[in-house]
Amino acid sequence: MDALARLPYSVPVSASAELNVDALLASLWQEMALVRVYTKKVGGKPDFEDPVVLSGDRGGVGVAALCAHVHRQMARELSHALVWGTSAKHYPQRCGLAHVLEDEDVVQLVKHKVMPTTGAGAVAGGLLGVGGDGGGRGAGGPAPDRIADREKKAPLRS
Repeated sequence: MDALARLPYSVPVSASAELNVDALLASLWQEMALVRVYTKKVGGKPDFEDPVVLSGDRGGVGVAALCAHVHRQMARELSHALVWGTSAKHYPQRCGLAHVLEDEDVVQLVKHKVMPTTGAGAVAGGLLGVGGDGGGRGAGGPAPDRIADREKKAPLRS
């Protein structure tokens, strides 16, 4: 039995006594280079029951691969990802699509905020407070090239 245990790519297991089954499972995950990633919703707890399994052979083990696994347009809509785990330098780490995930990381995907295009909060062009006829600071045309060229406001009355 000791000779079998020392061979490469071998794990001695006893099915009848259920010995070393955990080591076999860990060895399979390691040799197949599979990475379990747990997802987390905003304000909620991570879902440790149902991991997303990523592989370097099947699309990669990065945040971009996780986004593609969730939804095919998620990578385009992603603002950033918050990562907890061994691949993060601090908790949570704000990462982009190029971040490489490691086994048992927890990831929260954050999409870009969508500005309203119609309704009470909308402004021409879909951007709030940026030029156009939205009023407020900067209203009245494009911004000047230099700060010295900007229009001076009248002082406030006291």
